[in-house]
Amino acid sequence: MNDSQVPGGWPARLRLRRGPESARRSGRIASVAFSAVAALALAAAAAAPAVAGTTPSMMTNGNDVNIAIQGPNDTLDFYWAVNGSSTWHLEQIAGTGTTYSAPSMTNDGNSVNIAAEGASNRLEFYWAVNGTTTWHPEQVAGTSTTYSAPSMTTDGNDVNIAAEGASNRLKFYWAVNGTTTWHPEQIAGTSTTYSAPSMTTDGNSVNIAAEGASNRLKFYWAVNGTTTWHPEQVAGTGTTYSAPSMTNDGNSVNITARGAGQSLRFYWAVNGSPTWHGEQV
Repeated sequence: MNDSQVPGGWPARLRLRRGPESARRSGRIASVAFSAVAALALAAAAAAPAVAGTTPSMMTNGNDVNIAIQGPNDTLDFYWAVNGSSTWHLEQIAGTGTTYSAPSMTNDGNSVNIAAEGASNRLEFYWAVNGTTTWHPEQVAGTSTTYSAPSMTTDGNDVNIAAEGASNRLKFYWAVNGTTTWHPEQIAGTSTTYSAPSMTTDGNSVNIAAEGASNRLKFYWAVNGTTTWHPEQVAGTGTTYSAPSMTNDGNSVNITARGAGQSLRFYWAVNGSPTWHGEQV
């Protein structure tokens, strides 16, 4: 990644893992008085199946596919299926009233890691060893710390998590594999961050992108083992109206986000360069 978009990797905690997941909800009904037809319509609407309320997270894991999603009644659900099979296996990672965002999921060796915003705006982490149904919960950050879906990566022997924090800050957490101690860092201060972040690792660095103040697109990077985050502006005022998605590509970093007028924008920069090139997709 860039040295300017190739932000530094951080020690962060990795965890055990495992299978696949999915499920969700939504609903609304208009009432009409004293009509048998209206009553039937209302009953049918009330009986309608739940619909997903957040996006799922998906990855491949050896010969399996794993899916995680916020489930009905704010549960956290996990689904997995063997390649070539149409049989999906459901596991509940966390129960009612535990999950309030889309999850982020990674695999690491013989385990699966999942992070999500929890009750009272906490940041929650779960891991399970492949082939087991036992999920181990950990609290990454406490009450009133987390206000978006997280983004998570593994980085060597660590796990990294980023999320929008209180007062629109951008927060970063890392933990070493096999430990339950999470280390917090502030990437950007008050009124800087207005979306869920996207995060990647690249060699010796970590890259994070998010929608910034005044609908700008912001990028941050840091070298592994340091706490110094380097900010860059990818695109200026009135350019960005969604959480971004980011990947690295050989010697460059790619970012996409929804732009003004419902457009789709793409940006790239060469590693070590602070110059971002914009394209309309």
